[in-house]
Amino acid sequence: MGQTVASPTEDDHFRPGIAALQASRADEAQDHFQAAIDAGLATTKSWLGLTLASLVLGDNRAAEASVDEVLVREPHSLRGLIIKGDLLLGRDEQRHAVSHYNLVMRLAATLADIPPQLQQDLVRIQGRLEQISETFQAQLLDRLQAGGYRRDLSSARFNLGLDMLMGKAEREDDAQPFPQKPHAFYLPDMPYQPFYPIEELPWVKEVEAATDAIEAELTAFLASRTQAFAPYIHGGLELPGQTPETLKDHDNWTAAFLVRDGVEDPEWSTSGPTVSALMDTLPLTAIKGFSPSVLFSKLKPGARIDPHTGLLNCRLICHLPLVVPAGCGLRVGDERRDVVRGELWAFDDSINHEAWNNSADDRIVLIFDVWHPDLTEQERRDITSLLEAVSA
Repeated sequence: MGQTVASPTEDDHFRPGIAALQASRADEAQDHFQAAIDAGLATTKSWLGLTLASLVLGDNRAAEASVDEVLVREPHSLRGLIIKGDLLLGRDEQRHAVSHYNLVMRLAATLADIPPQLQQDLVRIQGRLEQISETFQAQLLDRLQAGGYRRDLSSARFNLGLDMLMGKAEREDDAQPFPQKPHAFYLPDMPYQPFYPIEELPWVKEVEAATDAIEAELTAFLASRTQAFAPYIHGGLELPGQTPETLKDHDNWTAAFLVRDGVEDPEWSTSGPTVSALMDTLPLTAIKGFSPSVLFSKLKPGARIDPHTGLLNCRLICHLPLVVPAGCGLRVGDERRDVVRGELWAFDDSINHEAWNNSADDRIVLIFDVWHPDLTEQERRDITSLLEAVSA
């Protein structure tokens, strides 16, 4: 009887690949790691080996493609996150590089035993983060001052929020079960109200009264632009190496923008006169390159928008329900509400929230954002200057 031939394994390619890499034969190493991948045997370690070989060969494009595969398989791979951060910084994508570096530092802080090589990388990364932070702070203050900011004229809570943003102060622990957790800027001492009292917003009744007209304009516009709704990209949901099974980039949650990050779709000014006229009367968060956004949001039957938080705690997100089948709702913090056509609500989206459509039909709402009524005019100006500076 003949001997049984053992099936090839990943290590049959990985071990000679590592040996070749250690012997400075990166091209040979690359071939071994690629062979494991082509044979369908590769795990994270072969993809990481291919990344390292590509880096030695100076092929950053191939290195990034393979390290992305590493992070798909192991989102918290410290070596993968460090390499990705270095590649991003190398092409001057500083903001994304910092995101990866910060995650590395947070993950490393949970380790009891750090290998010497990793420790060297952590020291290097910490130094880079400090340099980037110093440069950012200097540029930010220059832009703020050019926009008229003076610390002695600004409110104490704005100055504290600015200090927090620049790492000069820390936020106190919040006892709320769902605290305000904005991604872009946190203004301390803002009222904690998941849903803002509608009776304290004098313009709400006028908007609600226009529900029929707005829905008619939406229907007419969509008849001429069948592709107006596109997957909704929600800023702040992204994390380095994240591969969530969420609605991001999915057609379950789509949007048709009238105004996006402060830039108006010119076709809406003529095809949507009711919406345009109403928006002109509201205290929208006009911040160049940042906001407002005015959009129709569609949630397909059976879809959910996963729990998340927004960018700011100094604005309110407003929903005017237009097309509402039964079984649609929204939770903000620990408050849950059913969606009712023509009944507007305004909520603090820096508080954890989610939405759902448990019906068999589409749900469509008009969404826009306004300044939080608790802000002073000076605070609005300071926040505008700050976020325009950050955006720039």
